[in-house]
Amino acid sequence: MAALYPSLRRAVRALPPPIRPLVSRFSTNKGSDLGGKFQEGGEEQREKIDFQDGAQAYKDISTAALMRALGVFSVCGLQIVVRNSHRILQTALKLFGPTVVQVIMRRTLFAHFCGGEDLESIRPTIARLRESNIGGILDFAAEADIEGEGEGVTLHHVTGEVSKPIEEISQGEVVPQPTTVQGNALARQYSYHTERQCDANKKIFETAIRAVHGVSPGGFAAIKVTALGNPLLLERWSTALREIHRLFDIMDVDSDEGVHFEEFMSSWKKLFVPLEESEVRKIFSDFDKNNTGKIDPVEWMSTLDPPKMRQLASSCLEKGPFATAVLDDEEEKLLLAMQTRLKSLVKLADDLDVRLMVDAEHTYLQPAIDNLVLGVQRRYNRRIDRVYGTIQCYLKDAQYRNRIMMQTAEQEGWVYAVKLVRGAYMHQEKERAMKLNYPDPIHNSLQDTHECYHSVMSDVVARESVKNGSQKANLVVASHNQRSVEHAIDLIHRA
Repeated sequence: MAALYPSLRRAVRALPPPIRPLVSRFSTNKGSDLGGKFQEGGEEQREKIDFQDGAQAYKDISTAALMRALGVFSVCGLQIVVRNSHRILQTALKLFGPTVVQVIMRRTLFAHFCGGEDLESIRPTIARLRESNIGGILDFAAEADIEGEGEGVTLHHVTGEVSKPIEEISQGEVVPQPTTVQGNALARQYSYHTERQCDANKKIFETAIRAVHGVSPGGFAAIKVTALGNPLLLERWSTALREIHRLFDIMDVDSDEGVHFEEFMSSWKKLFVPLEESEVRKIFSDFDKNNTGKIDPVEWMSTLDPPKMRQLASSCLEKGPFATAVLDDEEEKLLLAMQTRLKSLVKLADDLDVRLMVDAEHTYLQPAIDNLVLGVQRRYNRRIDRVYGTIQCYLKDAQYRNRIMMQTAEQEGWVYAVKLVRGAYMHQEKERAMKLNYPDPIHNSLQDTHECYHSVMSDVVARESVKNGSQKANLVVASHNQRSVEHAIDLIHRA
C-alpha cells in the first residue's frame, strides 16, 4: 500500500474537480488523551480489550462498508497492482475517461481512505465516528522534498558554466563560501514562485482548520512544514542547528550536559577572537538564563537564533563548519516568512479552539521543523495542548530528542504535547545515508524501534508535570501495532 498510495495521489491530482479532496487522509485519535482513567460508578475499572472480538470491533460498521474494505485491501495486497498502480490508473483514464474513473475511485479507495472532499461532505463521517466516541484529525497531505519531482529549488556547486548537485561533490573538492552564483561558488537559489505556493498552501491549511472548528470543535488538524517553506531552506537551517549543537558538545569538555564558565572561557580562547574575561563572562551570562553557573543544552539551543549565530560566527578564528552553516540575509528573511506562516496558522487554531499536529519529515529537515514547532509551542502551549510536535521512533536519537523537548517544556513552564509515530521514510533515509556516507539514523532492527516507541511513550506519561497532576500526558499514540495499544492502555491504568 505504501507504494500504491503516492501513485494514486499523483493521479488524483491530475483529475479535474471535484475528485481532488480537501481531506486526503482521515485518521482517528481514539484514546489519544492519556491523562485520565476509565471510570464507572466512581471506581477505576481495568477495561479488558479482546483484539480478536470482531463483533465488538466492527459493530458500528455496515456490512457494505466491510465488504468494500475487504475488496480494497485485497486489491492493495496484489503486488502486480502495487508495482504498476500509476500505469494502471493512467491507462484507465485514457480508456474510460475521468468521469468513469472518478465514480470508481469515489466508491472504493476514496470512500475507504478519505473523510470527504469539503466541509459539508466530511460532516456525516465526523458525526458517525463521534457516535462511537472517535474523534478525527483533518490532514491536508502536502509535502515537498529536496529531491522531489515538483517545481522547486536545487542546490548546486557552480564552476564556470558547469554545475552539479551538491551531493555529487567529491570529498576532496574544495567548496568556496556561498557569496555569489557567479564563478566558483555554492549557489543557494530560492524561487519566489515557490514562496507564492507556500502562501497558497497556508490558505489551504486555514481552510482545514476552519473545517475542524466547524465539524469537531476542540479537534485536531495536521499540517506539514514543508508546505510552508522551501525544503532546501529547512535543510540549511537544520545543518546550522546541528552545528550549534556540535559546538556545545565541544565546549562541554567533561560531557556532563552543561558548560561551566571555565569550560566556556577555555573553549573561547581556542575557537574565537581574543576578548577580555569580563566580555566573555557577559556572553556566558546571556546563555545562562537560569543563573545556575552553567549553560545547559536547552539554554544553548534556545539562545542561538540565526542573528545571534551569525554574530558569534563572526568571532570565529577559522571559518569552519559552524561559521559556514550561518544563514545569509536572504535565508533569514525566508525563514522569517516561514515562521510567520506557521504562527499565523497556530493563531487561527488558537482563536478557533483547534489543536494542531505538525508532522515529522526527513531527518535532514527535522531539526528545523522541531525548532519551528518549539517556537509556537512556547507561545501557544502556555495553558493548553494547542500544538503537538511529532517524534519518529524508528530514529536512534528519538528518545534523547524527546527528553530534551520535555526538559525544555518543564524548565520554561509550558504544556508539552507530542504525537508518536514509528516513521515513514525508512528507505529514503537509508539510501541517503549510504549515498552521502554518514551513519544510518534508523534503528538496526524492528525490535529496537518497538522498544524505543514504548520507552518514549513511558517517558511522556512519567514526566513530573503529569505525575503531580499539573498537566495531562497530551500524548497521541499514532500506531496500529497491537502491543503499542496494549502498552498505552496499561499506562492509562497506571497513570
